[in-house]
Amino acid sequence: MSDDEMTAAPETASRRGRTRTTDLTTGSPGRGIIAFSLPLLGTALVQLLYSTVDLMFVGHVLGTEAAAAVGASGLIVTCLIGMFTGLGTGTGVLVARHFGARRHSQVERVMHTALALGLVGGAVLVPVMIAAAPALLAWLNTPAGILSMAVVYVRIYLFGLVGIVVFNMGAGILRAIGDSLAPMLCQLLGGVVNVLADALLIIVFRWGIVGAAAATLTSQTLSAVLVLLDLCRPDDRYRLHLTRFHLHRVTLREILAIGLPSGMQALVITLSNAAVQYRINGLGIPDIAAFTVWFRVENLLYMPIMALGQAASTAVAQNLGAEDRARTRRAIRLCCLIGVVVTVVLAAALLLASRPILGMFTADPDVIALATGIARIIGPCYMLFALMEIVSSSIRGAGRALPPMIIIVSALCAMRVVLLMALPKVFGTVSRVALLYPLSWMVTDALLLGYLLARRAVLWGGPTGRAPGAHGPC
Repeated sequence: MSDDEMTAAPETASRRGRTRTTDLTTGSPGRGIIAFSLPLLGTALVQLLYSTVDLMFVGHVLGTEAAAAVGASGLIVTCLIGMFTGLGTGTGVLVARHFGARRHSQVERVMHTALALGLVGGAVLVPVMIAAAPALLAWLNTPAGILSMAVVYVRIYLFGLVGIVVFNMGAGILRAIGDSLAPMLCQLLGGVVNVLADALLIIVFRWGIVGAAAATLTSQTLSAVLVLLDLCRPDDRYRLHLTRFHLHRVTLREILAIGLPSGMQALVITLSNAAVQYRINGLGIPDIAAFTVWFRVENLLYMPIMALGQAASTAVAQNLGAEDRARTRRAIRLCCLIGVVVTVVLAAALLLASRPILGMFTADPDVIALATGIARIIGPCYMLFALMEIVSSSIRGAGRALPPMIIIVSALCAMRVVLLMALPKVFGTVSRVALLYPLSWMVTDALLLGYLLARRAVLWGGPTGRAPGAHGPC
């Protein structure tokens, strides 16, 4: 069936497709966004399980220094994953747009090109990053007492980079066609394996920090294999064929047009966090451990926001593909409203129970006290981050990844780095460093909302605006 025939008969094609697929171009927008977001949240919580269980085992069984080593080394992996997550964003926008327009043969082409790009890129970077790990950790000002443990942890973790990339790419494709349940189920099984492997390798075999990294490597690789198998299952509209992996030139260019700015944004955000980590690493091991523990707990707020951001991007891309401008604007407003309500409720609950929650990750009272101070500064401001993520994701869903990248890099990242460098004595404690986050969110929100209001007709149509992206990326 040709693309034109698919467009002419979307209901027939939909009936023959995946039963788990959510079409965000029809039905109640609010109900569709919530139904789509819940499995995304489940996936994110299972992903959180990977790092959380590691830290709980490491912090309680191996001690504060091992927990600090995990925290100090995690930034390198986050930097790499951020680049490929950005490319996954470009993939997801293209897939969702073609799906909304019922161009299913194009969905298949994007699928094969994106996964080929992920496999090649991951395989090239793994040996380079393994060799560079000691120098990078030293550059991050990692204390000498935990440097060797951090190098071991990050090198083992990097062996799983290809699996992480493949899972994120594959899961992004599934979500773009409205199937947010399959990635959650794959991650759930991987999470169970992660818990069992942690208990076996750390407690029974006493492998120490090597066991924590190996457990995560095993579980993430399993999740990637399961996602590939799901994409290979029969579907008369689109299906992954392992023999058809190919870097299609036009499709690759379209992916990179959206994905590279998103990936660069993620990379620069991570580098700005590296500047923060550098400052924290210079304060002492308890401060490193406190920051690490807080950012594990913070994921309880972060994950729902990321789920809503993904839902907003998918809803915008699908509805612009279907050329429904009014529904696009309504979906954005609903995502922002839900994001604010969810973050306010979760932040209040987290602050009320901060000490017992933080105590799950460490028994050190000094670390708990420092992490509680960080929570009181950042937690109440998380609604600002929710608006930032949802608005920027909506703009990317419209196929315009460069403007939010410029705004976020300049306002969010540059501001943090400049303040840390210019005022080192002012930001000389872990609590004062934490102030950088709400300050930079506030400035970024103001600029993003200004851009949104000024360019709304171009992005998703005003009184006379045409829906962009119906025939390719903007």
